[in-house]
Amino acid sequence: MDAKNLKNLTKEELIQKISKLQQKYRIGDGEIQKVQIDYRSLLEAASDIIFVIDKDGNLIYINSAWKVFFPSWAERTMGGHYLKNIPALEQERAALVFDEVINKGKIFENEVIKTYNEQGQKVYLASSFSPIKSEEGEIIGLVGIMKNITEKHLAEKKATEYSRILEIKVKEQLTQAQELKGLRDFNEDIISHAPIGIFVMDPSGIILSENPALKQIMGHGATDTLVGVNVLNETAFTESELGKLYERCRNDRKTGRAFNIPYRALASGRELIINATVVPVTDANGMIEKIIFMVEDHTEQAATTNRVYQAEKLSALGILASGVASELKNCINKMVMDLNFLDNNIEEGGPAASYIDSLQQEVGRIKNITEQLTSLSTADEEEKGICDLNKILSSHQMESMLKRLRSEGFYVTVENAKEPAPVRANQNQLQQLLIQFIENAEEAMPDKGAIRIKVEPVQARDGRFAILTITDTGIGIPEENFQRIFQPFFTTKGKQATGLGLMITTAIIQNLGGTIGLKSRPGEGTSFRIALPIVEKTP
Repeated sequence: MDAKNLKNLTKEELIQKISKLQQKYRIGDGEIQKVQIDYRSLLEAASDIIFVIDKDGNLIYINSAWKVFFPSWAERTMGGHYLKNIPALEQERAALVFDEVINKGKIFENEVIKTYNEQGQKVYLASSFSPIKSEEGEIIGLVGIMKNITEKHLAEKKATEYSRILEIKVKEQLTQAQELKGLRDFNEDIISHAPIGIFVMDPSGIILSENPALKQIMGHGATDTLVGVNVLNETAFTESELGKLYERCRNDRKTGRAFNIPYRALASGRELIINATVVPVTDANGMIEKIIFMVEDHTEQAATTNRVYQAEKLSALGILASGVASELKNCINKMVMDLNFLDNNIEEGGPAASYIDSLQQEVGRIKNITEQLTSLSTADEEEKGICDLNKILSSHQMESMLKRLRSEGFYVTVENAKEPAPVRANQNQLQQLLIQFIENAEEAMPDKGAIRIKVEPVQARDGRFAILTITDTGIGIPEENFQRIFQPFFTTKGKQATGLGLMITTAIIQNLGGTIGLKSRPGEGTSFRIALPIVEKTP
């Protein structure tokens, strides 16, 4: 395609052209660099069993958790058909699930599978299956995540069985009172030592008892308790799926279950993703006496699933970037040289001069997009070392930029941490993301304003983090754009902007093991909060 045709393309047509070129050349071209996103270590470090089956039913990947759970099966399992590892009683169900995922794109969550470990012991696995799609949307396999829930499953069975026994014993003669007391003591022992959170409430909503596992899940201290609290007075309970489970159980008098429930703990305020089971306990007349809730903390597994999805997404973007850079680099350079030649050989101020200037600006914009995509493709390949965020902010490059902003009328403050904030990163990448956020703040304040940069070490549940906050007093971001600003090619800065800056900085942050948060309100400014793991000193 020549320069004239390329100039006439709209932004959307250019994106489509790039996508087609990438799809055409990314497979089989030895010169195209494949991007290696380091998410395999994430899969290998997961405590849950993770595996991949191709569309023909062959097992093509198993992680370390599989090898630990089935050590002698690991070698003979790879490459074989998945049904070889399924007990005969479960094969028909497994085949149905495989067909639904591969041929219909259905997603299964928390399917309970019964199997046996290498010692011949019966185990239960909560399994989730999702289709894997190619860039063209074709289903090419499935990914499965399995969690060992044997103890939880057996605890639920024991609790349910005891509820049935309890109903029968209530009807028996008073001479069996001692036996009933023994069963109650046994039940309390099970609940106390169960690996899942359990609490008992009366029909009016008052919590009668709770076990230690529930306190741990909800983030309570040893002396904290929910006993005596009426959860029906708490909107966090009544407006959640737990409240709906309670209502269904009270109305239908049947056991109910719900999975992947977002829930904010009443006392600690901790944000959780939980699985819950509710069991009614009825009297001789069928009236509900108590309601038993069993709660499993699913937060970590949900986060792992989300991280795997994000890693796959970044991998696809990296492949796109590599293909775009490889295919367009030579074409763009030749167009630049040709335009420079024309610019140097036409009459200055002639009618063609303005057209040449316009073409040079557009080609420059295309070159900028290609370079930014190349930056994304190498986001995880840069060599990392120990970098102190305090020193990055005081580097010559950052000081020069902040000095320019102050000279132009911006009020800029930098608040370093009182102690070193070492993170494992590449210095150039850290400077790149800082410059991106500061430039965004500058562009958000056409009438000048204040920019505040702060570094602060924070102790969290998962370790210590260096919190980098960049705040401005600019025009702000509407809430409906909070997610869109991180998407490729989305911009509110006009035709000259590429819409790739925040996507690339987000990729860098995720590659460094960090997270990014956003707080903004139109007319009041914007604050980005970046959390990066602090590198602890070794003794």
